[in-house]
Amino acid sequence: MKRTAIIVVFLVLMSFIGIWIWYAHKYEMDTVIPIKVKDSSLTTKVLIASQGSSFKDSLVLGMLRHYQNEDIYFKVIDAYTFFTVDIDKWDAIVIINSWEYNRPPFNLRKFIKNHPDQLDKLIVVSTVGSSNIVLKDVDVISGESIITKAPKYTTILVERLNKIIK
Repeated sequence: MKRTAIIVVFLVLMSFIGIWIWYAHKYEMDTVIPIKVKDSSLTTKVLIASQGSSFKDSLVLGMLRHYQNEDIYFKVIDAYTFFTVDIDKWDAIVIINSWEYNRPPFNLRKFIKNHPDQLDKLIVVSTVGSSNIVLKDVDVISGESIITKAPKYTTILVERLNKIIK
């Protein structure tokens, strides 16, 4: 009986580990390769920190296409590295990420905590199951990561960004 219980506990633990590994692999975000668009000497500078996924990449490309004829310098980096950003060098920072367990990622929470006086230049786009996500004093756009809705979210994002940079 004792041996059977040990085997059952072992199998249950292995099942949880297997499910966790599968989940982490299936929903893991791709790494974003940094790019710079236009000349960094331009007056208006926008940083986009994004995680990599089809939906998030569509938002980034949609924004870059929208502003392609304007004199705005864009830099796109991976969202996991944005904590190294000097916020004073940017007119606006757009962060596109996924929330984990109904909370923003740790590096986003830390960034917000470290720059409470400059949150007006920050726009956060979070892909979560709910569109009712709120961060105190931060402009948050939230919704599901459905690729057909990318143009709608890009339009919302451009409208919010225009309020900051124009």
